[in-house]
Amino acid sequence: MMRLHAKIRAPRTGFHVLLTAIGFTAASVMMPVPAQAENHSGPYEADHAQAVAALTDLQAAITTIMHAEEATSSGPGSYKTAAASAINALVGSQDAAFNAQAPNPGDAAGAIGHVNQLLDRVSSPPWVPGLHGVLVNAQAAVSALQDAGKADDLDGYELSSSQALTDLVVAEGHAGGYDSLGGLSGALANTALAVTDGAAVENGCTAPQRAGFGVYQGYLSYRAVPLSSIGSAGIDNPGGAKIRLHGGLLVFYTAAAPQVVQMCSSTHAEAQLAAPEAGIFHADFTSNAPSPLLIETADESSGTPALYTAAQASAGAAVYAQNCASCHGANLQGVAAPALAGKDFQTTAVSDKYTVSIIRTIATQNMPLSNPGSLSDTQYANVLAYLLAANCYPAGAKPFPTQDEPSLQKVTMGPPSAPSGTPDANGVCAVH
Repeated sequence: MMRLHAKIRAPRTGFHVLLTAIGFTAASVMMPVPAQAENHSGPYEADHAQAVAALTDLQAAITTIMHAEEATSSGPGSYKTAAASAINALVGSQDAAFNAQAPNPGDAAGAIGHVNQLLDRVSSPPWVPGLHGVLVNAQAAVSALQDAGKADDLDGYELSSSQALTDLVVAEGHAGGYDSLGGLSGALANTALAVTDGAAVENGCTAPQRAGFGVYQGYLSYRAVPLSSIGSAGIDNPGGAKIRLHGGLLVFYTAAAPQVVQMCSSTHAEAQLAAPEAGIFHADFTSNAPSPLLIETADESSGTPALYTAAQASAGAAVYAQNCASCHGANLQGVAAPALAGKDFQTTAVSDKYTVSIIRTIATQNMPLSNPGSLSDTQYANVLAYLLAANCYPAGAKPFPTQDEPSLQKVTMGPPSAPSGTPDANGVCAVH
């Protein structure tokens, strides 16, 4: 188990680690929030506490299994006790699998109990798929640990406990994942589960005005920390994809922030179309904010530039459906004409060295096939924004241009280095 042991000892971070490192508590960010911002400290507090407790129990089980190798010299009893102890941390004291004769490094509810309490609700927050994955992997780890406890020799124990460790590491997850692959760490880093006791919760579509959390439809877009509260110990990035200074705040944008940008921009565009004269916006937008104001969450995403706005992509979907789908397919998969998104298209784009400028030229001069050049400059720009969004390129604040620009010649097409959204099996991202 030594190789696995060394690999799994990689450091783990979370926002509670950040708070400890910089020496301030959630109470220090309690303050008024603007109109229509959220401040539901009760439900947020309860859910956050459950998620942190579940993660703590998972990590206790992992630590117990890893430390067992140091006690195996005293005989099989020690590692069987370790397996039972890890099970205790996972199932809790009320479960039939709990072994009262073995130590319990977790709490009375156990990791599975805490996750079940979070899932026991009618609503479906965005962290639900991830927690279902946590539950399945934790239950698989219990089964593997039960096999480890029945093993006749050290090799048998190590085989089963290594499988349990693999399952538990997947359940623990990582802060960079905000979908079903993120596990508990991803849920705590990218959704409303991150919100701590009494913290200010603001509209996640707008730039932060004070210390606290930005939440939109259950997703966490940022965590803002007062710059003045950061001491000499430094900080520990809690999994944020970007860090920005803004108005005396250190703002950690999460891995989910580009997705939030798309959601906010699409909702805003829909509201504008529904009531352009009245200026009515979606209820989740503050009344004094005419448009989303997140700070550069996707404009400079590690080699994958943001070339369009989410509102453009939404408008482009309608233009595409009317003028392009009959040949290229409703899902850009290709029918009578080649695919325009996904793995096949990206493979062709790489082999043929397509740039965005080349794709734009083909579209504007040759499409639609039945009537080339018949769309307006704005319609072509919107369709190209839709194509980029479907290929998982991030949205930003700058619209796709209606005329060719030299910068487009420098952007090569292919799989984006930092995909925005979650590609399906064919490598296509949904456009909201």
